[in-house]
Amino acid sequence: MLFNIVTQKCKFFFKIKRENYQIKSYMPFYLLFCEHNIKLFFLAKNINFFVGLLSNLSKMKIYHFLFTFIFCLTSSFVQAQYWIGIKGGPSLITHDYRYETYKDSFDVARNYNFHLGAIMTYVASKRFSVTSELNYERRSRTLANIPSITDSASSIFNTHYLTIPILLQVNFPGAPQSFYVNAGIKLNYWLAATGTMYTTDIGNNTGGESIDYTVVFDEVNSSQKQKSIMDANRMQYGLSAGAGFYLDVFGGDRMLFDFRYNYSHSNLGFNGLSNDFENMLSYYENFEYRNHSLTVSVGYLLFYNSQLKRKGSSSIKQKKRKKRR
Repeated sequence: MLFNIVTQKCKFFFKIKRENYQIKSYMPFYLLFCEHNIKLFFLAKNINFFVGLLSNLSKMKIYHFLFTFIFCLTSSFVQAQYWIGIKGGPSLITHDYRYETYKDSFDVARNYNFHLGAIMTYVASKRFSVTSELNYERRSRTLANIPSITDSASSIFNTHYLTIPILLQVNFPGAPQSFYVNAGIKLNYWLAATGTMYTTDIGNNTGGESIDYTVVFDEVNSSQKQKSIMDANRMQYGLSAGAGFYLDVFGGDRMLFDFRYNYSHSNLGFNGLSNDFENMLSYYENFEYRNHSLTVSVGYLLFYNSQLKRKGSSSIKQKKRKKRR
């Protein structure tokens, strides 16, 4: 109700401005601000709600969070035109340690991984839109200690994330190609992790073999094939920016080609380690680092207009009523 009142007031105000001052070139921007950015204001209130909600994710099941997020997001776009589809592609992961002295003892390599998920782009106007995604991302880190005379150590650490980017997009429409640039925030929830570890001590006990393990969070008594991370930072925040283009294909659909850089603001942990990652001569773990990534995505999008759908359904009902009469 409040949203409708504010929108009508803005339309009336700028209608007067147009008649008095003949402002033609700026009218699309004014109307965009009134009709669409007000919607984004109400959506921002939902996002603030989610930030508080995400801090308690350890106490609730993840599918409850996803259901709430999708419901509130779609409720803000009841009268929207948007593109919906899937996307995926490779990613290059880099690791930024809080204390670079860790790299004096260990050689940390860049890694290639992948991501895939669903994408929805809300069309505010020909020039502006808002893109939100729900993605699964796999990120790896491979390291080995700088060789010494007696001991050797190596580790492969694989993390699994559920990510939600929310991006403001500026479009440069054309046919059959349309270009765009976008930027915004990115929420990363650390779902799980697995790893492989080798040290000289482990090799002496396993006949030269490495060991595989699964990460558990905040568990004091972990099993033999588990390693616990105490005080892990599972909810991580970041920024995303990129560019790409759409390619029109048959049936009014689109192919998406996206290039993006993702900057992580949060470390994986605060080094609240258990004995599972300590008490080793040639290796010690350090979770005070951030994962940055460069991603390339290819997607397929379908256009959906909820207003046309409602008009179509209402016209069908009217025809049926006339026949009955």
